[in-house]
Amino acid sequence: MDLKILILVIVILVGYLGFLLNDLIHIPATKNFSKWTWGLICCIAIPLGGIVYYFWGRVSDEEHDYE
Repeated sequence: MDLKILILVIVILVGYLGFLLNDLIHIPATKNFSKWTWGLICCIAIPLGGIVYYFWGRVSDEEHDYE
């Protein structure tokens, strides 16, 4: 594999994980699992874990009960 392609893939994956973990830090709550568990799922099962978290485990603004 060409080194340039490998570096590009690594940069994309680091950016993807950075986006997901930043979202986990700033979101008020998650569904189904704790934030730590979702973080592990996202890091271990790249990219499927992040996709599952974003569509199934994330609490959207409409679902969040602000008090």
